[in-house]
Order: sequence, then C-alpha cells, then structure tokens
Amino acid sequence: MGTSSHFSLRRRTMALGGLAAVIGAPIWAQTRAPVKVRFQCDWRFEAGTTPYVVALKKGYFAEEGLDVTLNVGAGASATVTRMASGNFDMGTGDLNSLAEFAGNNGVVPAKAVMLMYQNTPAAVFSLKKTGIAKPADLRGRTLAAPAGDGARRIFPLFAAANGLNPVTDVNWTAVDPAMRETILSRGQVEVITGYLASGMLSLQRLGVAASDVHVMKYAEYGVALPGNAVIASQNFLNENPQAVAGFLRALTRALKESVADRAAAVAVLKSHEPLIDTRIEALRLDLILDQEIGTPAVRRDGVGDIDIPQFQKGIDSLAKFLAFKSTPDAKSLVDTRFLPPQAQRMVFPA
Repeated sequence: MGTSSHFSLRRRTMALGGLAAVIGAPIWAQTRAPVKVRFQCDWRFEAGTTPYVVALKKGYFAEEGLDVTLNVGAGASATVTRMASGNFDMGTGDLNSLAEFAGNNGVVPAKAVMLMYQNTPAAVFSLKKTGIAKPADLRGRTLAAPAGDGARRIFPLFAAANGLNPVTDVNWTAVDPAMRETILSRGQVEVITGYLASGMLSLQRLGVAASDVHVMKYAEYGVALPGNAVIASQNFLNENPQAVAGFLRALTRALKESVADRAAAVAVLKSHEPLIDTRIEALRLDLILDQEIGTPAVRRDGVGDIDIPQFQKGIDSLAKFLAFKSTPDAKSLVDTRFLPPQAQRMVFPA
C-alpha cells in the first residue's frame, strides 16, 4: 500500500467524522489488504505476553485487518532502542526508558498509546540466606541484570530513595536474559533486578521456593514511576491510525478474556510456545493480572489511560537522577486517542 493512498483515505475519513471515524468500527479492514504490524515484545513468550498471543492465535488481530508478527524481546528498555531503529511498528516498552531515550537523543522514537502497568513492576531479588533484607544491605554487593533491563535502568531512583549511591555503593554485571534467575539460584550472584512476575516465577521454575526469596519492589520503596506501555512509532501512527486503534481493540478484548478464563489463556500461550511450563505460567499470569495490571485504579477506571501530570513528575525525577541531556515533556511521549472506549477497557469484573 502506497503512502499516498494512506493519506488519501485519512483525509476522506476525517472529513466524514473526524478521529472517531478513524478509530471506530473496522469497516476499512473488510475492503483493504491486511496491514502488517511488526510488534516487539518486551520478553520471551511467557505469561506477560499472553494477551498479545491470545489476540493473535484467536484471530482478533486478523478481524481488525491486521497481519501481526510478534517478536521475542530482551527487556522493556531494549524495546525502546529497537523501536528507534525503525525495524518495528509497535511494541511493549518501558515508559521510563522511553523518556530517557527522548531526553538524551532529542527525538521520540515512539509514543505510548496504552499503559499496561500503572506502577513499575521493577524489583530487587535475593535469596534470604544471603541476609539481604533492606536496601542498605545492598552496599558492596554486585547486582546482575541484562543491559537492557528496565529495572536496571531505573535503579538509581531506587538507590536515591533509600540512601544509596547508585555508582559507588553497588557494582553491576551484565547477564543474558535467559540466565539471570539461573545464576541467582546457583549462588553465582547474590542480587538480581527484574520485573516481579518474571523474576519470581522464573526462580520457582528453577526449584527455588517462594519463601526463600526476598523481594524489594521499587514501588514500595519510594519509586513512583509507571511501567510498561504499548508504544507505536510516529510513522506508524501517522500512516495507520486505524491499525493502531484496531490493535488496541483486539488486545483489550484478549486481555479481558485472559482475566475471565486464565487457564484457557495459558493453553493458548502453550499452543504458541510449547516449551513453557503450564503450571509456572499460570502462576505468573495470576501475579501479572492481579498485582501488576489489576491495580485498584484500573479496576475502577479501566486499563490503558495515562496520568500525564504523574508521568511528568516521574520524568522530572528520572532526568535529575539519570542526568538527562534535556527533560522531555510527558505529553510529547503519549498519544492515547486510539484507546477503546472506557466501557470496553473495564477488563476486570466489578
């Protein structure tokens, strides 16, 4: 499909009813070839990607006129840099990493179109036998995480909020995403950072009892930041607004189904990635839905919207502690016009 045809369609559609017509029912999808969407996931095909896999496997993306390709990720922070390469149209990225990229590069590689985690799910993990029970116990320790790990990138805020110097009090070692929990379970490192559901359940899959793990959630230790959002490149937003709206409708539909029938959602995930441990991913999905996505605010107001003033406060903190070259305006990083109506975004039962 040529660029001129996209803009021609947009002009006619806007003339017939403005943005509501652009993002409304997918009549356009019935008469046009499917729009290809190269989607960058933030991680492997585990419970966190379940809504995307459900939307793909059950044909919800296809019903919206979309030909979606889901690509395995290497961290929510890495998604942002991959989006900047121009090789992906949409993805799941860390909002804080998006702000950092914009602040240091003077460009916005993508805009957040739907917030998935209102609070950062970042956390510090250790085994209780090491005696690490509070932030001060991290002094002199070596922390391990992938270079693109969102929790690693924003650790300076956790440190600052808890009286630690993020440069001199701790050391870091980079590890492959697939080995992070393994080396902790083997005692090769004492501390790792990561997202709550990923770290906790991966350790359990390796045979580590939940009662043997100590977790410090950033959100409970003074870090008021959002987490992952669905992001879309500016070019894709400009050229395919209907596709963005359709993607979010399909995703919201799949998320609601995943909440209602979790076992069925995990079964769909298993059909897409046969190597997963069904028991572990069922536990992980419960944790993600009940703790990371299903906050009281989301249960009350619906999933997806972004509190711009609160996000700006987080950006200001990030800019200070991570020494951004400039402080981006939160509004420049967000475009939630394509969200489904609030009634559709009430994915948790009343």
